[in-house]
Amino acid sequence: MPASVEVDDPVPAILTSVLLLGLLVGVGVVVIVMIRARWLEPGEDRGGWEKTLVDYRNLRDTGVLSEEEYRKIKTLVEPRARIGTPDTTDRQRSAGDSAGPELERK
Repeated sequence: MPASVEVDDPVPAILTSVLLLGLLVGVGVVVIVMIRARWLEPGEDRGGWEKTLVDYRNLRDTGVLSEEEYRKIKTLVEPRARIGTPDTTDRQRSAGDSAGPELERK
């Protein structure tokens, strides 16, 4: 009589793997949503665009910035304020990005 070979049922192993994968994907989605929400929210150390423009206006009025420098900054800030994009001034600009004025200190 041939020896009988017992075959384990693969369903529990597959279900366990699918549940673990689903849990991992769920945790990943939650982490991404939390990071994105934190990045887009205005922080206490970052003021609104209006405050930023007022600060630059004060620098212009005290003579630290020239009128031309202030106008260049204002043209960069106002469009972003209207569309509500996040502040990216603290991120490093790529070498091919020519957006923005090159401000020179005198």
